[in-house]
Amino acid sequence: MSSKFVILSFVVLAVISSGCTGPGEEGSIPSREAVKMTVIAGWAPDGVISEGEYARKISPPGGIYEVFWKNDGETLYMAIKGETGGWVSIGFEPSVWMKDADIIMGYVDERGASARDAYSTGNYGPHPPDSDLGGTDDHLEFGGSEKDGFTVIEFRRKMDTGDEFDRAFRSGETVNIIWGISDSDDPERRHQKAGKARLTFM
Repeated sequence: MSSKFVILSFVVLAVISSGCTGPGEEGSIPSREAVKMTVIAGWAPDGVISEGEYARKISPPGGIYEVFWKNDGETLYMAIKGETGGWVSIGFEPSVWMKDADIIMGYVDERGASARDAYSTGNYGPHPPDSDLGGTDDHLEFGGSEKDGFTVIEFRRKMDTGDEFDRAFRSGETVNIIWGISDSDDPERRHQKAGKARLTFM
């Protein structure tokens, strides 16, 4: 069963149980298409950061990297953009340098966009996929693009995935992030540029 269908089913059940109806439509249930548009209106993992698609943005000094995001209590929608033809990444809440960071890495090649849900086991890596450590890949959706010298990766995940290798987020919380970009699509290659910043969830 797809994650989209699970979300849609949850929303439909919520509407039924609440008795919500529209004018002149007592007892009616919105169509699946209408519910779908309500759930994901204004966001698509297409590698294009559209006006109004995200609520917040940070641009660390240098202008080579940006993070865009919006969230509610359940779901985080995010885009990471770097001036590179290789991979881009973001890591949440490292303990020391890179260690213990919840990392998302992504790149675009001839096959399309790829994204890795990873975890850094050491101060300077490695950062294997969560699934290699006994966790799970918790991207609900992702996509990306490589254009005009920039790589964009967009993804959607739960604020709290329940995976021990993912950071559990809370609305209104401020978290430390690290970021990196590489001129290679190989996730095992080291970054060429990196930095750190802080962001606050809605």
